[in-house]
Formats: sequence, C-alpha cells, structure tokens
Amino acid sequence: MYALLALVLHGALISPAPPSYPFRVGETLRYTAMLGYLPVGSAAIAVTGLADERGAQTFVFTMSGEGGAPGFRVSYAMKSWVGTEQFTSRRFQRHIAQAGQITDERYVIFPDSARYHMEGDPRAWVTPSDALDELAFLYFLRTTPLQIGRTYTYSRYFRTGFNPVQVQVLRRETVDLPTGEQAPCLVLALSTRGGISELWLTDDARRLPAQLRIPLAIGQVTLQLAGVTNPQ
Repeated sequence: MYALLALVLHGALISPAPPSYPFRVGETLRYTAMLGYLPVGSAAIAVTGLADERGAQTFVFTMSGEGGAPGFRVSYAMKSWVGTEQFTSRRFQRHIAQAGQITDERYVIFPDSARYHMEGDPRAWVTPSDALDELAFLYFLRTTPLQIGRTYTYSRYFRTGFNPVQVQVLRRETVDLPTGEQAPCLVLALSTRGGISELWLTDDARRLPAQLRIPLAIGQVTLQLAGVTNPQ
C-alpha cells in the first residue's frame, strides 16, 4: 500500500452524516513532517464534505502534503469518496510529483459488482465488495475497536494484490497533542506487500491520528499532529 501519505462536489449536500463516526465534515488535521529531528515538510488530512456518488451519500476525504530532503522533494494529494452508510470506497484519486516525475491516478470503484477501473482505461479488475483505498483505510481504523496485543487481518484494499493488510496493536503510549494535553494512544503497525507503516491513534472517542511513521526512500518520515480544526 502506498504510504499513509479545490474540492468539487458532484451533487448537492444531503442528509447529515451518521452520528456514530468519531469525525465530522469540517474536521481538518495538520501535520509537521519530521525526518529524525529535522522538519522536512507539512501535510493535512480533512473531511471536506459530503457528496452524492452514483446515488450513494459519501464522505469526501482529502490528504495533501509537500516537502522532503534537499534533492528529494515530493508533493502529493489524495482524494477519496467513501459511503456513509456502507463504509466502502466509491472513487479514489492520487497525484504525486517527485523528482520531476508525476503520477496521476484516478480510480472508480463499484462495490456492488466488486470491480474497479482506472479512468481512461476500459478494462476492469476484481476488487473486494467492501473495498477501501489507503486514505479510506485510515478513517476505517478510526471507527474500529482495537485491543492491545491483537493482530487484525483485512483483505479490503481495493487493489487486491496488496492484500491482506495486517494491523498489529503493539502497545499504548502517551503522546503530546497540539492542544497542550497528553493523550494515551494505541500504537499500530500496518503491514502490506508495500511495506510497514506505524500509526498512533488516540485511545478515546476522537480516535485522532496523532502520529504516522512512513518509510520513504530518504528514510522514515514521521507526521506529527500540529493542529486540529473541528467543525462548529
């Protein structure tokens, strides 16, 4: 799986999102990217709206960032449409600019027929009926009960060759939040064919991603939560 790395709604906003989720439209999380003790960039993850996607109400999640070490600069943006009732991906976009090379991928995902395709390509590939993209998977973990010492296995990534995704709950650890509070966090190791990442989720009702550690070509980059904007 790829590192846990202007919004246009395709339809009018409809009924409010179900209240059981620990996030709401308008939540924005801002991060500082660190390479060791060196700041190397910034990132933001947000619930930017609700949209109608082929007749289903969806959250619209976004993630963007830029930075890197000298000689290795990267910028990226991801956008994910995920059903509010059945929490499955409906559409996913990824744009990465790195070392003069640009990757621009746009996927349409059909959970009812368990197929997905890349925009501009008539071919279709098999996907799980409860498929998730990498950004949707981050929000899925925020909704999922997790126990220390347990390992959870999911075969839900929409590109089936990267399945299964293993989530190991390693320990509980206290992390400083930008609000000045200290929050206990569950430390997760996420393993796929694409590598191993780590995620710190606050062990409370918010389930905030307080920290992410991602392996890149320049070394392990840590995204540290630097600011939270909650909806009014």
